[in-house]
Amino acid sequence: MEKYVPYVNLETVKGKNGKIEKFIVRTVSYLPKDSTVTKTGEGEVADNVYYRPLTITYNGTSDEFDYFGVDFTVERKDVGLLERGVRVMVKSAVVEARAMATDSSEMKDTEGDPGVVIEYEDEDLP
Repeated sequence: MEKYVPYVNLETVKGKNGKIEKFIVRTVSYLPKDSTVTKTGEGEVADNVYYRPLTITYNGTSDEFDYFGVDFTVERKDVGLLERGVRVMVKSAVVEARAMATDSSEMKDTEGDPGVVIEYEDEDLP
């Protein structure tokens, strides 16, 4: 899993008064060249979530690979009460489609993969 997310960076954006306005999570993934990537995980999360799940989904099957940049924006107002940071995961839409079409026992479950975790580190957070 982590080989697909070789680079993850967290930027904290503060306003004129020094308060956090948002976090920008910048990623670069090494994926099949013919991929189309989509992202999920922005917006509000439940207050009992420790690490916000940010997911990059790709659908490529090429033997050639290329770098894909995906940025996530987490607004300060959307951060849950217990949220400590983010977990960036990369998933193949092709593998998920195959899993739905075949017996689930034939496919290996990747839900437990840890991805890449980055914690918010700022004294302005609760």
